[in-house]
Amino acid sequence: MSERLLRLRKEASKKRPKFNRQETWKLKKFKNNPTWRKPRGHSSKMRRKLKGKTPLVSIGYRGPKDVRNYHPCGLPETYVSNISQIDGVKESIIRIASSVGTRKKIEMVLKTKELNLKVANPKVKFVYVDSVATLERFEPIKEFICEYRLSKVDDDIQKQIMDRADELNISLEEGA
Repeated sequence: MSERLLRLRKEASKKRPKFNRQETWKLKKFKNNPTWRKPRGHSSKMRRKLKGKTPLVSIGYRGPKDVRNYHPCGLPETYVSNISQIDGVKESIIRIASSVGTRKKIEMVLKTKELNLKVANPKVKFVYVDSVATLERFEPIKEFICEYRLSKVDDDIQKQIMDRADELNISLEEGA
């Protein structure tokens, strides 16, 4: 992919203004949610693009067509929402859908690690551990898991899990 186009896109995005909704600076109700809405008022100065008013969204602010949907590293991004979609992916970066739950996301990250693919958003907030086998299963992706929580288990199993976690340099917190 053209590094020049990626550089142009980066420079264009630096110059691109924040498109605020009309009068967000005046009204309190827009403070937490200033999402863009096109001004439609008859005498709206923003709609008429008068000098000194905030800019309107227009096609000219868009990046180069050849590098749209590309990661800054130069590889195309593939949006994935289930495990079966990972199989056909080659030479691209995977972005896991935000609607995917923790359990499926862990499976997807394990699969991408197995296939040596890059993931744009691999972080998992927490994982419940109920046996030594599950702890060892998550070991290849331990850098992506923020927190390990220990499920309610018997004392002897809990001790085994804690010992194995110490060997793997994983800190466990008492969870559910």
